[in-house]
Amino acid sequence: MKFINWKILLFVILTIAAFLRFFKTETVPPSLYWDEVSQGYNAYSILETGRDEHKEIFPLARFKAFGDYKAPVYIYLDVPFIALFGKTPLAVRFPSAILGTLTVVAVFGLVRELFYVNKNKELLAFLSAAVLAISPWHIQLSRVAYEGNVATFFTVAASFFFIFSIRRNKWWIVVSAILFVIAFYSFNAHRVFIPLLVLLLGSVYSKILWKNKKQVLVSGLIGIIMLLPYLSFFRSPESRLRFNEVNIFTDVEVVKKSNEWIEYNHNSLQSKIFNNRRVEYAKSYIKHYFDFFNFNYLFVSGDENPRFSSNDVGQLYIWQLIFIIIGIYALTRENRRVAILIFGWFLLAPIAAATARETPHALRSETFIPIYEILTALGIVFCIVCLSKYDFFKKIFIIGLSCVVSFYFYMFIHNYFVHFPSEYSGTFQYGYAQVVAKAERLRDDYDYIVMTKSYGRPYIYTLFFS
Repeated sequence: MKFINWKILLFVILTIAAFLRFFKTETVPPSLYWDEVSQGYNAYSILETGRDEHKEIFPLARFKAFGDYKAPVYIYLDVPFIALFGKTPLAVRFPSAILGTLTVVAVFGLVRELFYVNKNKELLAFLSAAVLAISPWHIQLSRVAYEGNVATFFTVAASFFFIFSIRRNKWWIVVSAILFVIAFYSFNAHRVFIPLLVLLLGSVYSKILWKNKKQVLVSGLIGIIMLLPYLSFFRSPESRLRFNEVNIFTDVEVVKKSNEWIEYNHNSLQSKIFNNRRVEYAKSYIKHYFDFFNFNYLFVSGDENPRFSSNDVGQLYIWQLIFIIIGIYALTRENRRVAILIFGWFLLAPIAAATARETPHALRSETFIPIYEILTALGIVFCIVCLSKYDFFKKIFIIGLSCVVSFYFYMFIHNYFVHFPSEYSGTFQYGYAQVVAKAERLRDDYDYIVMTKSYGRPYIYTLFFS
């Protein structure tokens, strides 16, 4: 593979990834839904006044928004694009689209560094980036102003610089620490995932980190300083508000079920041990955790919420299944540290998301995506290597796989860009921007203009579009 110019191929893949994430981004999905509008308006407010919509000056730990306390990174990233493009869907969605595109490059770099002893590391890195570029899961999340998508970029980039510091220049671990903290501030689910991932990296590379104590100490101090604004917010009741609203551990139905079982068994000691609420919550958590490995969710219909899936294809393509299985086997034959890291990341990905009542949830578990694409690439490379002695069969395999991939990719793209915008327009509150525009034209003709709350939060649309 030495004759292949990987820089040119990576540029081609990056161009394709950018096109798939920016093409018609103002109209597909058809409208900004209320969380996107909230982020856009708060970015506009910061740009104009240095304060959020509730007049708090430059919030660092969170934005109050609708009372759900949004993570701050996306809003601050959106400020320059609001300044450049105005209050438009393109401006609001630009950070997600651009960082979604750059995640493709970050995955390429991460895979190349992780598998540096593999003689096919460039091919493996290229295929990982290519599969991510056309991933239905990642494309759909990159075209909407999702905090989780931005957090995924910073997570992959931080992991790349961590491995880069291990193998090359040890001072790059400082950059890794900064990016990990930014990922922590980017999305609520990452406030659980990032500490776990850092612990995993630290345990896998503990001996090398011990030799680089000075760099590790500096990066740790920088990380702690950056986390100080969050620590004060963490102690406040408002930090737990959103978690208490959505997590399974505040679900009273679990308590009712536990009490019913105990009463049914006449308050027996055995029932009190095996049917108490703690056991029921544990069983509920395990169920929610394994929901993320549901076959239909992953390979057939995707997330039930059309904001995260077009519902006519899984979060992954069905053709990926066989290569993921082969990739898992191939990973066991790789460097032990790399295998532990990939498998560990894979098992950690749903831990935070599984605490929510709504599972599986494609956005809260987006950290899965790089691992699935790496496993897919590992499976493909393993097959190519196995067929390397049989040139005819290798060509048939590559041609056949290319046809299958093209077929499923076309199906997804056609449905997403042609049918999805009209079929799920209501999910994205289509019509509010048009209503606000009409109200603006009529405002001088009436004393009052009344908007229903039945379809969402009209006040934020009025602020943003008027």
